[in-house]
Amino acid sequence: MKAILFEEHDSFLHRLNPLTKLAFAALIMIGLTVIVDPISSLIAVLATTLTIWLLGGVRLRSLLRILAPVALLSFGVIWTTALFYVADPTSHPRVFWTLGPLVVTDQGLAYGLVIVLRMLGFFAASLLFVLTTDPTDFVQALMQKLRVGYRFGYGAHAAYGFVPLLDGELATIRAAHRVRGVREGGSLKARYRYFVGLLVPLLAGAVRRAERVALAMDARGFGAYPARTFYRRSTFGREDVAFVVGSGAILGGCLAVLSYLGWLGRLVPPFLG
Repeated sequence: MKAILFEEHDSFLHRLNPLTKLAFAALIMIGLTVIVDPISSLIAVLATTLTIWLLGGVRLRSLLRILAPVALLSFGVIWTTALFYVADPTSHPRVFWTLGPLVVTDQGLAYGLVIVLRMLGFFAASLLFVLTTDPTDFVQALMQKLRVGYRFGYGAHAAYGFVPLLDGELATIRAAHRVRGVREGGSLKARYRYFVGLLVPLLAGAVRRAERVALAMDARGFGAYPARTFYRRSTFGREDVAFVVGSGAILGGCLAVLSYLGWLGRLVPPFLG
């Protein structure tokens, strides 16, 4: 997986203000936390994934490849939750399987499914923001709209820019070790020595690079004034309004339909019970 997941395109989501996408992702996560039923969680996951695909210009194959590890890990969550979930006896749960103290009920399976869909929803909402947001635009929005100090904003952006550089430098160090015949496996002591052999030059290179960046910023007078002007302006446009209204109408309509059918907030929907 790439160190920086941002994919540069000219799509609808890419043209939105980063704070609009951040607020949308936060609302999705809050909704998944508050509402505990599998149908609502499934709708949130599908809606977010389709939004990234259709409005973000991200290929569906690439998106599914990123989501695949979380989906595979979720199978363990389903069976562990189903085995150890304590069902409410007053709600008359349906028992599927019993082995000693372990009981698998419809409520346990449904709650496991809710946890899995919640994990996928959190990850999908994060991808909607990360895949379609330029880090530079995000820093500019924080400083101009949320009044975050530019010293902190540009400092964090500079540190974030080191991530792909460190990733490439680590690959170079590992290649140099292979040329010299240093093996990666072996005993625990050998693995520790190999790890130290990677970590020391990596940290040394990071310190040298940070020192050069600090000197360059100091030479340009960074931090000399309490305020500064910006070359790139962060604004909210009609596309942001359209996205907020459209997403609110779709998600609100889905919740209204689920509430009308009696499925909203119900752990085991009637057609599954």
